[in-house]
Amino acid sequence: MELNLHLDKRADSLVAAVAGDDEDLLNTAQTAKLLGVSTQWLEIGRTKGYGPPFIRIGQRNIRYRRDSLRGWLKARAEYRSTRDYA
Repeated sequence: MELNLHLDKRADSLVAAVAGDDEDLLNTAQTAKLLGVSTQWLEIGRTKGYGPPFIRIGQRNIRYRRDSLRGWLKARAEYRSTRDYA
């Protein structure tokens, strides 16, 4: 899970950056910009299971809900050591 360590260190501060309507559906590019990661990181995270929760609207249409992103970030902020990862 070392791939997520750079994101985990910023998780608390990123929660505020994801402010907005809970029901907003963000595309991959918007989500990547908010999180400060590449779109490729999100795409790989979807297939490997380490990225934020997403909604598949169509075969090639992925969206991320703001409230799901905030919840995912808050959970990531609670880790204090790489030993804590499941």
